[in-house]
Amino acid sequence: MQTETKGQQELFLKAENLLKIYGPTTAVNHLSIELKKGEVLALVGGNGAGKSTLTKILSGVITSNEGTLSIEGEAVDMNKYTPAVARTKGIRVVHQELSLCKNLTVYENFYIEQFQRFDKKDMKWRKQAKEMAREALDRVFPDHGIDVNAGLATLSIAQQQMVEIARATSDSEVKMLVLDEPTSSLPAEQTSQLQDYIKKSAGEGISYIYISHRLKEIMFLADRIFIMQNGAEKYQCPIGETSEEDMVARMGDGVVGEKTAEEEKSAMAPIEINKNIKVAFDNYSNGMLKKISKEMYGGEIIALTGLEGNGQLEFLQEVFFQAKKKKAGLHIQGKVAYVAGDRKKEGIFPLWSITDNTIISKIARGALFAPISTGRTNEIVEQWNQRLKTKCASNEDLITSLSGGNQQKVLIARAMAVDADIILLDDPTRGVDVGTKKELYGVFQEAAKEGKLVIWRTSDDAELEYCTRLFVLNAGSVAGEFNHDEFEHSSMLKLAFQNNEKKAENLEKKKAKSPKLYLLALIAMLILYVVCGALSPSIFTKFGVELLAVGFTPFIFAALAQTFAIGLGHIDLGVGAFMGLVNVVCATILDQNNALGILCLLGLLLVYSCMGLIIYWRGVPPIIVTLGMSFVWTGMAYVLQDVPGGHVPEWMVHLFNANNPVLQGILIWLILFIILAILIYRSRYGTVMRGFGNNDTAMRNSGWSKARAYWATYLIAGIFAMMGGIAQSAITGASDVNASATYTMLTVAAVIIGGGYFSGGVVTHVGAVFGGISLTMVSVLLGLLKVSTDYTATIQGLVLILILSFRLLRKEKLQ
Repeated sequence: MQTETKGQQELFLKAENLLKIYGPTTAVNHLSIELKKGEVLALVGGNGAGKSTLTKILSGVITSNEGTLSIEGEAVDMNKYTPAVARTKGIRVVHQELSLCKNLTVYENFYIEQFQRFDKKDMKWRKQAKEMAREALDRVFPDHGIDVNAGLATLSIAQQQMVEIARATSDSEVKMLVLDEPTSSLPAEQTSQLQDYIKKSAGEGISYIYISHRLKEIMFLADRIFIMQNGAEKYQCPIGETSEEDMVARMGDGVVGEKTAEEEKSAMAPIEINKNIKVAFDNYSNGMLKKISKEMYGGEIIALTGLEGNGQLEFLQEVFFQAKKKKAGLHIQGKVAYVAGDRKKEGIFPLWSITDNTIISKIARGALFAPISTGRTNEIVEQWNQRLKTKCASNEDLITSLSGGNQQKVLIARAMAVDADIILLDDPTRGVDVGTKKELYGVFQEAAKEGKLVIWRTSDDAELEYCTRLFVLNAGSVAGEFNHDEFEHSSMLKLAFQNNEKKAENLEKKKAKSPKLYLLALIAMLILYVVCGALSPSIFTKFGVELLAVGFTPFIFAALAQTFAIGLGHIDLGVGAFMGLVNVVCATILDQNNALGILCLLGLLLVYSCMGLIIYWRGVPPIIVTLGMSFVWTGMAYVLQDVPGGHVPEWMVHLFNANNPVLQGILIWLILFIILAILIYRSRYGTVMRGFGNNDTAMRNSGWSKARAYWATYLIAGIFAMMGGIAQSAITGASDVNASATYTMLTVAAVIIGGGYFSGGVVTHVGAVFGGISLTMVSVLLGLLKVSTDYTATIQGLVLILILSFRLLRKEKLQ
């Protein structure tokens, strides 16, 4: 009856003859697909079948080469179809690779996705975003326990997945949801909650395209299946006309019934222990790992499980990193290979070919300058491509040309190709199709039969059946162990959850008590100020403070400008030179003709902002563009004035140096611009700029313009840099091209000392100010100690290195 009802419903989406070609690869091959209102369509297929490419076309992320698309009976112009247009049609996507910005809070991530729902004149947008986030999370995942004010980076992968899914559902106008492997990181309870939500919302008319390699979920949720192969339709039918076995057989072009039974039998076959290969922990503690005493031997497949973040990953990494060291309490006998879980960050080399990615570990084990045999290399790569059925046009293609599952196969081939004795697997089958999973299970079992030791961290409880022993980790300790024959799922869960809530609360308290990095910069600044004051008490007077302010104000303006560039993940190597040019313009053209001088300054600001567009349009690295422009700024300054001199207009000197009983004018301007920088980053579009600094793909998928973000960021950075040049002019009353030449690299140091990072969109303007003043105070202190200025840069560099080292130690301790 349900199928008949669905069949009577009107179409929501219809795509015909879609074609998408990437070089020699046809990702989607003249495919047509329909989706009814309120229907759950399961999109199934092996890795590289074209599922993700198809969903990107349907959601406007990429444009097809050919084909038509209509939504609710209205034809769509494919050349103008973007994620923003898709949103207006009610289409939302939960991508397999999370499209969230980890430097933002939970509620800020909701804002950047649903910004069109916010009144532009409403100043309480943060309150509205928080309410939206809470309501969406409560609706899909009751009792989720997620604080919407928390930074996304502080959440577990499972919680981040929940945020991603809830965010997609938060739009009241949503009509179609594409879910690409939505449960790959979700625990069983949250998976069940999501399934309940899908069933309920589909009944209310929302359509779903559901992509998953977990066929049990598909059998429970879907109304219809659509199997893809080689970018084309392979088979489709109502869910009642298929089964898990049937789907696997159709995806793999074979009959799997007897083979599956043999695999099940093989998985439970008795093992032969090889004691020549061994990993032994003896009351071992290090970092998160606490008092572990376990022995593992060749021939075994050891599973590591438990709630995420309880030491499973650290267990694997400890074996890998200590393999060539002799550390008390840990004995490792045999060569070790590791398959990373985060293939983007820790696994693939994106600019390398499939061949290079496969053989790099094998090459690394050879002599340092040993020649590489091309013939032998190709033989190894081809052997493992065939063994794992890696789908690629050529072994010399970039690894990024492969689907996620095929990239994972390359990483596994890399580990197997070195003929290691101990194979460490960090959730190797996440996002891999059912057929490939079975092939990989066979590879791991064969390795164990050959006497090798396999240690396997898995997030899929079904995979525990393929392991000979199971360790349940809880807070860095092995809370329990099961043999294959005595494994009980309920007992495992009990051990995994034991005392975890209390431990999580303690960890959050520990993180909360940990001082912010900008506070450490403040403390360093105050200590330096007190020491300098002890050596020269006049520094504590109003005159002394104003004198210091005159010294550091131009530099702080420059540091604030650099903060915006680093917040975007760039580095501006021309900020000091630009300030020098502004200084020269103020002392020459502006002094002679105010109108022309102001026009020149505005022109320079426009050119500065266009650096962002050049970086975007031409794809030139920011360092190259800003370094090149630094020569342009300096050259223009020398053309205007080749020696120090000139004269700054009196009105500018008066405007910035006016005295009052409280603060000198220059300090007032600096404070105003510090507040302005903070307000910009706290604003709606400031949140967008921070998002681009962390995950520009996610921002573009949400409908934001990357070109506009780059232009706006460099425009704002240019304003602050220009203010630094104007301040320099007002303080000195003249100009010197080289007065701010040393500022460029020092501003980078100031931002990093103040709590910023070179990537990830994490900066703090207050911290940059404290860091900048601290570097200035180092120079003052060295002068008071009568240390030659030749050593100033060296000592400032050592300070930066010490602070960065401290931050790395602090980060490791928190982790």
